[in-house]
Amino acid sequence: MGSHDQRSSYHQGTVWPWLIGPFIDAWLKVIPEDKLEPRQLLENFLDTHLTDACVGTISEIFDAEEPFAPRGCIAQAWSVAEILRSWVKSH
Repeated sequence: MGSHDQRSSYHQGTVWPWLIGPFIDAWLKVIPEDKLEPRQLLENFLDTHLTDACVGTISEIFDAEEPFAPRGCIAQAWSVAEILRSWVKSH
């Protein structure tokens, strides 16, 4: 079991980055002609996190409030997979 900080972050407004995939799927289903906004969301995410916890990967969860600190596993496969899938889908 993880540290108290890690365990408590699961229940305090946790942000799960893999959920951006279904969000972008829904966006593109409702507004298929607007691929710019989803790309900007992904670019903002990638610009601010890829050098934070484990260089070149994406953490499992984040705090819901600034500074949106990464928590949980420092490299989570489904977080990475959904960001990459969404990136390809929005181009």
